[in-house]
Amino acid sequence: MARYRKRPVEIEAVQLRWTQWNEVCEFLGDALTAENSDGAWEIPAAEASDTCGEEGPNYIALNVRTTHGEIAIVRHGDWIVPEAEPGRFYPVKPDIFAATYEAVTG
Repeated sequence: MARYRKRPVEIEAVQLRWTQWNEVCEFLGDALTAENSDGAWEIPAAEASDTCGEEGPNYIALNVRTTHGEIAIVRHGDWIVPEAEPGRFYPVKPDIFAATYEAVTG
């Protein structure tokens, strides 16, 4: 049987956490307000994907729209990855992100 390796692809991504809120806003741009007309909301630690070492008791969640037009919830600690279509994103759980991506140096 033949073997295959996934080709490395560089992406931009940002992790949803309080200390990176400004970066999240910049990264999502108009898509943030388009999908969160009432703004992002706070969630308890039990609903966060990862507290990222940030002290609670509340963490953050928001909506993004995917390529398929569905709304996906991004929870504190999830990574936000852009799709090919502008204004479309998808959440990646921290453990999956760590297993799939590595930081690009240089």
